[in-house]
Amino acid sequence: MKLFADLASLRRLTLSSAAVFFSLLTFSQNIAVGTWRTHFSYNNAQHLITTSDKIFCATAFGLFSREIETGTTRKLSKIDGLSDIGVSAISYNENANVLVIGYQSGFIDFIYEDEIIGISDIALSNLEGDKTINEIAFDNSNTYLATDLGVIVIRTSTAEIVENYVQIGSNGISVSVLDIEVKNDSLFVMTEEGIQSGMLSANLLDFSSWTMYLSTGSFTNLIQVGNELYALSGLDLFRFSSGWIDSGIDLPAGATRLFELNEVLASASSGTIYQLDNTGFSTILSTPAENINGVVELGGSIFIADDELGLVNPTGESLSPDGPLSDDFSNIRLLSNQLYGFHAPSPLTFEGDDQELSFSVFVDGQWENQTIQDFTNVSDVASYNGSLYFSSIGDGIYDELNETIISDIPNSSVQLDTVIASLASGSSLWISSFGNDNPIHLMDQDQNWTSFSSTFLGQDEYLTIDVSNLGIGWLGATTGLITVLDPEEVQADQISTSDGLPSSFIDVDISVEDNAWVATSRGPALFADASFIFFDSNGIRPTFDGRTLFEGEQINAVMTDGGNRIWFGTNSGLWVFDENTSEQVAVFTEANSPLPSDQIIQLEYNGSNGEVFILTARGMVSFRSSSSIGSRRHSNVNIFPNPVRPDYQGLVGLTGLTNNASVKVTDVKGNLVTELKANGGTASWNLKDVRGSNVNTGIYLFFSSDSAGEETYVGKIAVVR
Repeated sequence: MKLFADLASLRRLTLSSAAVFFSLLTFSQNIAVGTWRTHFSYNNAQHLITTSDKIFCATAFGLFSREIETGTTRKLSKIDGLSDIGVSAISYNENANVLVIGYQSGFIDFIYEDEIIGISDIALSNLEGDKTINEIAFDNSNTYLATDLGVIVIRTSTAEIVENYVQIGSNGISVSVLDIEVKNDSLFVMTEEGIQSGMLSANLLDFSSWTMYLSTGSFTNLIQVGNELYALSGLDLFRFSSGWIDSGIDLPAGATRLFELNEVLASASSGTIYQLDNTGFSTILSTPAENINGVVELGGSIFIADDELGLVNPTGESLSPDGPLSDDFSNIRLLSNQLYGFHAPSPLTFEGDDQELSFSVFVDGQWENQTIQDFTNVSDVASYNGSLYFSSIGDGIYDELNETIISDIPNSSVQLDTVIASLASGSSLWISSFGNDNPIHLMDQDQNWTSFSSTFLGQDEYLTIDVSNLGIGWLGATTGLITVLDPEEVQADQISTSDGLPSSFIDVDISVEDNAWVATSRGPALFADASFIFFDSNGIRPTFDGRTLFEGEQINAVMTDGGNRIWFGTNSGLWVFDENTSEQVAVFTEANSPLPSDQIIQLEYNGSNGEVFILTARGMVSFRSSSSIGSRRHSNVNIFPNPVRPDYQGLVGLTGLTNNASVKVTDVKGNLVTELKANGGTASWNLKDVRGSNVNTGIYLFFSSDSAGEETYVGKIAVVR
């Protein structure tokens, strides 16, 4: 399968001449077709660094800058030209005006005044072992990286690797370098053997050029403050003066790390920040941030990286950008243009101890955290009969309209039904209940309940529910089988490998045309006419290019869009095919797109604007596809962006079209420029004519119609070159 992705050009990330400055696209609710946005959490702050006017803060997968004077906060990612996510080290060289970012993957970014240079040699090498960039240090001409592969030396002015000190341990063995500092004319490194140093003027490729300091094998947290080097051994503070000397000063109770705070040595414990003076550590600040990973001072104010609160000021006020509560999602669900992200524990292992109070909601282009009083571990949501119903792992079901918690389902075989894995809506509200002899329940509009027993359905626990157009439930079980249930005719059956299921079920999606696509651990299967599965239960293995599609490969997620195209989330990226799998539309991977990971976990689709939310093993991103759910008539047609500015390099999207409309593009004189075909309710134009040439500045008209030529629409757009 060839690799292809219809991506807009990645923007470049640069430093201004005065200080670090990022020029980013500010995303609103409606992003352009073919563009991406990230949905990382910014609560788990791990690394802080300052420039003359900014703070850079890295979380587990996110990175952002905060401008102190204006308060402007900007999210930074691969979308902006960075090489990766998962920052492991970050440092700023003021003399060279360069920001250096190291990643867990081994990628490195040098961000200069007018360009980014990414270094991929380590990340893409065949070297075995952890490639994480552990720490960064500078001298007048070089940048030194501490890695498990040794010390990587990079010429700062050109971002070229010039040396690698590998076998520098005892008797020339290879050692992992955990920390690194440049002091005067020497390089100090901390390895698993201890601290050693070497003169920068010496041949540091030769292990004999290094001095090993005995009894430093237990030392941690090598740090330079001013011109002094410090390290820890347990709670004991050591200082370097021709050798390592016990200062006689202990860390404050509970403190485990050292920080540099405006050329003063600092530490922190349980929300209290201390600084070293002539007599020991004394308190300088008490803060609500209790899990402190970093402390910096800028403009006379102290800022803190907290494990749970993100970037905060001394009063505990969050300075982080919006984002979900956590990057760990148990489920995501799209309803009415809102994405719900849940962080509940697994129903398979729940024992009553977990109490996740909040869930995350993405609405109008912003993330917010929500809670329901006395209702925790929210696992799913469904819209039914004018109300939103939320399910919980442990607390039952919450009816938002009536503000009531249902913790005792009528007709149930147990008194309390509180562990609810998933919900779905159709003519009834469908509910899957764990640890219950009646695992499936239905509630109708009059709040009458119908329960189906495990004797009738089979001895399964159900993780997912999908409902066909005519009300047939497709129930995904923990056993890897699928049970189909017709509640009207009171009949049920199991779909297994004998029916064409390649292997254990993982995900199900029922398309707008009522076809059931099933993702399994050994490829996908199609069951046409999901509502008539009792008449024909034979699955079809889709083919592409003369071969069975994804044969033997695990499919983690499957989704169909408004154009009936099929999206497959795998362990090797996200693949998009047309409705017949005869054409490969796109492939998105870490290498060719802003995807944070090739391991796709879950997909959700916003049918109104075509945005695909992609949950991966390393956080979530979304992509505005060139599709949406169409309707019988043109409705609220939107042309975006309009006008097209000279620097715009992406696609123009037309949404709100009649289903699978044909669109002709002409100039104002009526000359045909090109023709487009909608995917569902959306068509996209690459601003080229039928010959593939870029169109000139001018006004262009769109003529859209259905297949019969009866339902029509005329719109216009201004293009400025």
